[in-house]
Amino acid sequence: MAEAKLPPPSLQAIEALYATGYGLFRQGRLADAESVFRAMVYMSPQDERAWLALGVCYEAQEHLDMALQIYASANRWLGSAPRCEIARARILRAYGRPHEARRALAQASRSPLAAQDRELRAIIADEWVRR
Repeated sequence: MAEAKLPPPSLQAIEALYATGYGLFRQGRLADAESVFRAMVYMSPQDERAWLALGVCYEAQEHLDMALQIYASANRWLGSAPRCEIARARILRAYGRPHEARRALAQASRSPLAAQDRELRAIIADEWVRR
């Protein structure tokens, strides 16, 4: 029997998930926010915000190893996840792994999105200064 394919989630559904997760995060309900962002990653793995938000939930709970895994997974799934690479660099720097942090920032700066987004380039440049 053939498996039925579900239609892709609507943009409104993804935005509702993001807003819900963000609200929960702001209320300090980190485990609930994590569940919502995990659902968002499942429903829309091409949305870097989902990966980034899920990683931030782990960071806020001081599960930095899990956050690193989430950020690395985003880059594998998306091919280019510059904001996740910036977050990854921040954790790697905190772990005393500056060479890996520089590689993550270099990866972020090579992103096609970074070439188009002046604000993202400024964030990357700021992170280079902090190293």
